[in-house]
Amino acid sequence: MDDKFEKKLKEFLPYIIIIGVVYLFAPALLVFTKSTGLLNQIVYLGLFPLTALLCNLYYSYKKTSDFALSLVAPIIYIPSMLLYGNIRDSLLNSLIYLVSYFICGYIGLTLGEMIKGSNSKSKKSDVTRKRVPTVVDTSTAQEPFEMYVDDIELPKQYEQTEDYTQYEDTYEEPAYEPASSYTEDDIDAILAELRNRHE
Repeated sequence: MDDKFEKKLKEFLPYIIIIGVVYLFAPALLVFTKSTGLLNQIVYLGLFPLTALLCNLYYSYKKTSDFALSLVAPIIYIPSMLLYGNIRDSLLNSLIYLVSYFICGYIGLTLGEMIKGSNSKSKKSDVTRKRVPTVVDTSTAQEPFEMYVDDIELPKQYEQTEDYTQYEDTYEEPAYEPASSYTEDDIDAILAELRNRHE
């Protein structure tokens, strides 16, 4: 068996089982309970198309859109309609059901792709939003937190042993001593010395 076909069959297997169980056992319940009329219409016009649509939608959303999966529901419906005699009742109705199940499966694939596409676009827009720098309003900024040493409980080896409060406000500024004024003779002597150095 071809590896590609085998891989595809393994991917389709859960959906084939779900569609097979619904398409083969739901009509059996109708036959054994001898139900007719409204219940038959609910199964053939409601349950079967919905199963095909949801299975295809889920597969397309989780993996990728594959046209072959939309053929699973009509193919499984063929033995169901042969088993339960739908084809004998009305060949035209059976063909219409066959085509409608294929269309529902294809719509499911398309919807799954659309949902996946919209989700990937929203993720990209979220990424671009994260990259935009935020402007910080400094007008409402709180005062910086001030921490005082008195509030911290220190270990015993670091505890203050001597009371330094007695030294507070004991510092005295030195008295201002004005610079001694220079006389004209001193200034002339300095200028003369500078001239001698320059020469």
